[in-house]
Amino acid sequence: MRILAIGLGGAGGRLADTLLRMDRAGRVRCVEASAIDTDAAALRQLQAIPEEHRLYYPPVGPEAIDLEQVLFHLRRQDASGVDALLLCLGAGGETAALAPAFAETLRASFSEPVIALAALPQRSEGQRIAAAASSALDGLRAATDAVLLFDNETFAGRRDAGSRDPSPALYAALNAEAARRVGLLLRAGEYGGEVGQLVVDAGEVLGTLVGQGFAAVGYAFEPLREHWLARLLGRPVPFLSRPDPYDGAARIVELAKKACYEEVSVPFDLTSVEKALLLVAGPSRELSMKGFSTVQRWLDRTIAGFELRSGDYPVDSRRVGVVVVMAGLRNVPRVTELREAAARERRPAGIDRVDPLAPGG
Repeated sequence: MRILAIGLGGAGGRLADTLLRMDRAGRVRCVEASAIDTDAAALRQLQAIPEEHRLYYPPVGPEAIDLEQVLFHLRRQDASGVDALLLCLGAGGETAALAPAFAETLRASFSEPVIALAALPQRSEGQRIAAAASSALDGLRAATDAVLLFDNETFAGRRDAGSRDPSPALYAALNAEAARRVGLLLRAGEYGGEVGQLVVDAGEVLGTLVGQGFAAVGYAFEPLREHWLARLLGRPVPFLSRPDPYDGAARIVELAKKACYEEVSVPFDLTSVEKALLLVAGPSRELSMKGFSTVQRWLDRTIAGFELRSGDYPVDSRRVGVVVVMAGLRNVPRVTELREAAARERRPAGIDRVDPLAPGG
């Protein structure tokens, strides 16, 4: 699946930049990217996006970004053959308020679907940022074809760095986590080597996401144990590389559960999912179809909806991974938390009563 990633604001620009950098490190190119910002220093710090695709607008007011001029640039960019536009942003950032209007303009100007990749703020960033994120998310859900959520709070809490306070190093690590999940999904069906038994292409991915509102991506992997001779030669040795079919099936099942419950981009209620897509990736000899079928049946019984797409992605790698895309999320605790913060921000001072009719997640 090929995309044009558009980074809006500082956080969005860094996300798009990381996506492009990781894409260029692989064998297949799936990403073109641009960045748009009112902060010249943030644009200068980007590493992968070419200078000519970094658009700077002086911060003269709330409508500083000229959307028509941005569209003119995007049309000129060499991004022919893309399957979708990916609007990257930090949901609580200063430019996030412009994201819904920008997304609507993109949808009116391009025939390709517009997907948002929204990074949710950490709790330490304060209630004002949380309220801004809630407003941006509600606007994006109406203005885009889907919103992929990535929760910085969840992943910052998993890092063993001693401090969860926002810092450039922490954000770089969080962006890499988000890009890793999206990047593997994009490469499915684009690899020019061995063809899988069940191929997942751009149509399958977009068929899962488009029209489903909030979505999440889970990714879990396990390094493969290799004999020292295989490592020395840089390739598998047939008489030493005979995976146990029972271990292989169990590995796929455990990785799928980890992708859904632990390594997912935002925590949610799996039983509220409307659509799902399952992808297993790794050396073909390690991809247990028994484990794959077991996970298919489990997901089919667990999610609320009736659409489950699935496929395998044979790739020359030293790990086996499972990617699960879940769309149409109806119960996302972090989104509910952000909405509650927005309600508190709007509430007059001295009034602490919670409205029982306020919308939930």
